[in-house]
Amino acid sequence: MKTCLTKKMRFVLLFFGFLILPTARGLGAVIVYDRVTTVGTPVYLKVLTKGKIFADGGRLVEFYLDDKSIGKNLTGGDGYGYRKYTFRRTGIIKVRATSQRESGSGLVLVMKKSEKAVLIEIEDGLKDAFISDIAAGAGRQAVIQLLKKYRVIYLSRYAGIRMAKTALNELEFPDAPVLRWQGEQTLNALKEKGINLYAIIGPTSVIDTAADHIKKRYTFDQNQKEQTVKDWQEVMERLSESPSRDPRKGKKK
Repeated sequence: MKTCLTKKMRFVLLFFGFLILPTARGLGAVIVYDRVTTVGTPVYLKVLTKGKIFADGGRLVEFYLDDKSIGKNLTGGDGYGYRKYTFRRTGIIKVRATSQRESGSGLVLVMKKSEKAVLIEIEDGLKDAFISDIAAGAGRQAVIQLLKKYRVIYLSRYAGIRMAKTALNELEFPDAPVLRWQGEQTLNALKEKGINLYAIIGPTSVIDTAADHIKKRYTFDQNQKEQTVKDWQEVMERLSESPSRDPRKGKKK
């Protein structure tokens, strides 16, 4: 028990340490960013090549899907490189990129336009999961249940994409793309790809930003009346409410 607790405390310190450290501090040389798109809608696969600390641009990167090469691109002086690709099937697809005997991988969520996406901000929406086994289990089970009906997209505000993914993997949360939260820019980019933004869970600042884009918005913050939920069970219940019901009044219009 003591060993498990020590391991978890180290992980918590590591996670929250990354929240206050510059996110530019990478752990590897090839970083592949997660993407979300719809079938038949072109998307730019994004990669970053780095040295030990700073970006290492001008490197040739080869992209792979299912271990088959889909082309090569040079990264720019800032270390970023892009490859345009159109997916013809749905699902969570792994993309791998290699450069100078180093490699990295990311996920691309390809949806039907009829499918519904639920966005979860992880630093606040899942914060209790990082310090409590019970909360981690509840959050993990909620995401598993959500995936039976919806597509899930994780949002990260502070941790940096690689650290956020490490945290989710450590807590055994289901695989789903992790996107950097950039406010309305993130929401507009998803809508341009044909993504049906059905619901969002996160802190007050995030759900307020989404007010003009998403009707179903929930937070665990206590300072909201209409959007505040007490636990993941209530989130699931609210998501299942009929559109004909007004949650503010609790009765049919």
